[in-house]
Amino acid sequence: MTAVRRLFTRTPLAFPVLALLVFLVLGPLGVLVFSSARLTEGTLPFEPESSWTTQNYAEVLSAGTGAIVWNTLVLTVGALVVAFGVSMVLAWLIERTTFPAKKAVFVMVLASLGIPGFISAIAWAFMFNPTNGVVNVFLRDLFNLAGPGPLNIYTMQGMILLEGLRLVPVTFLLLSAAFRAMDATYEDAGAASGASRPLVIRRITIPLLTPAILSAFVYQLAATLESFDIPALIGLRAGIPVLSTKIFVEIQPTGGLPNFGMASAYGLLLIAIVLVPLIFYQRIVARSERYATVSGNTYRARRVVAGWRTKLFGGLFLGLYLLLDLLLPVLILIWTSLQPFYVPPSAEALSRVSLSAYGRLLTDDFVQQALLNTILLGFLAGVATLTLAFTVSWIVVRSRSRLRSSLDFLAFFPHSIPAIVLGLGVALIYLNIRVPIYGTIWILVIALATRYVSLATRQMNTGIGQVQRVLEDAAAASGASPLQAVRRILVPLVTPSLVNAFLLVVLLSVKNLVFPLILSGRDSVVFSSLIWNLWDTGDTAGTAVLSLVMIVITVALAAGVRRVSPT
Repeated sequence: MTAVRRLFTRTPLAFPVLALLVFLVLGPLGVLVFSSARLTEGTLPFEPESSWTTQNYAEVLSAGTGAIVWNTLVLTVGALVVAFGVSMVLAWLIERTTFPAKKAVFVMVLASLGIPGFISAIAWAFMFNPTNGVVNVFLRDLFNLAGPGPLNIYTMQGMILLEGLRLVPVTFLLLSAAFRAMDATYEDAGAASGASRPLVIRRITIPLLTPAILSAFVYQLAATLESFDIPALIGLRAGIPVLSTKIFVEIQPTGGLPNFGMASAYGLLLIAIVLVPLIFYQRIVARSERYATVSGNTYRARRVVAGWRTKLFGGLFLGLYLLLDLLLPVLILIWTSLQPFYVPPSAEALSRVSLSAYGRLLTDDFVQQALLNTILLGFLAGVATLTLAFTVSWIVVRSRSRLRSSLDFLAFFPHSIPAIVLGLGVALIYLNIRVPIYGTIWILVIALATRYVSLATRQMNTGIGQVQRVLEDAAAASGASPLQAVRRILVPLVTPSLVNAFLLVVLLSVKNLVFPLILSGRDSVVFSSLIWNLWDTGDTAGTAVLSLVMIVITVALAAGVRRVSPT
């Protein structure tokens, strides 16, 4: 018996799963590499009319690309500075002080997780449009200013602020546990030496939190580099291209035919840029024990007593954040949904308040079909992703297969592929093979399952790893088959992890804008792409109505995730 046959006999399930992951993960990447070397103006990469070329790489390496990369880096770094500045203040208030109503504040900080980024961008456009944005009209009336402005969302500064605020909930989650667990002994020693509180924070607290801050920074850096929603909604109108929107424009130009070869070349460039911080992130995690502060009997977690100044300025800081990120966006969407066309609030506009947009859209057959598609897509993507992730994690954690490390690597690898690039790769595959699913909901399910299998396997690896193997061994000793042991023993015990991962995948799938814009057809339109189309055609009332419906759906899913998540 050959070594390959012995390996297959020992782990028969690992091979088909590995083959499926290779197709799902490496297939799009291979197609991108192939397409990037093809001349595809008005044709597909695999068609005879296409020819080999180095022109795509020459243009990607031209001076014009430098400006796009610079915009991408400026937006990314600026947004991270905003996000970490806000998140560290909030984490310190909630986890390191006796700030009142901490549990309620914690929930409020995370509440905007349920609002998709593209809806926040639409709401901010209503608020900070330089001509008739609500905030600008208010400021001009208050200070008797003339002309447009004084604020303008359609600038790099506006994009940075909005992108930074959208990053706050996840950044806060990444930092809060480290703030909560830090030993107060070191800070006490600094205070006993005569150091002021700001000096203690700067010289002791922040250095001790270095691994948590750096790892969160690098993780969010990779996520922000591939950001699409805000650059697409704000940046395209402002004439500020970044790599993600450049790829999108090459796929769906306003005039002319798609250039898949050029889009593929830009996609490979974006992958290369994203991989750098992810590699750095792995090195940071590997060295995190150098900064450990939780030890034996000397460990002491203590909260700083919040005086009236801390409560006052902390409350104002928190209120400003919630006002900009949650309250004002929702209120302006409600107001816009009640107007036949967008106008700032005024006594005259009150006379035009109407629910007609709700009646027009919520009874429309196409909108109802989009809603059903959205719910169906979220459910199917959740089931497909969790089925694949559970199978991969069981092999990785439970089996002795030599393919475990390969499976784990392939399952995590989609995290390093930007969504816009993965969507392009999936589109190219199914445009060139004779499987008629392009433009249907099934290609969206495949893309979303590929995208989020990395997230689901991280959760399932932990969940399965917490269940001792002896329970399944006992079932096997009683005559149960491996499948029965998994179904009757393991699945019930990891149900909390399964439900949490399922709801999280459903939430992210429903919020996703990139894949529907690239892959959906008329019969598979979902709410995210429908809202984009309404906004693009200037239907402000319809955009606001469907955005509010979308917020209700995603906030409910986010609340479900928090409810079943371990505390």
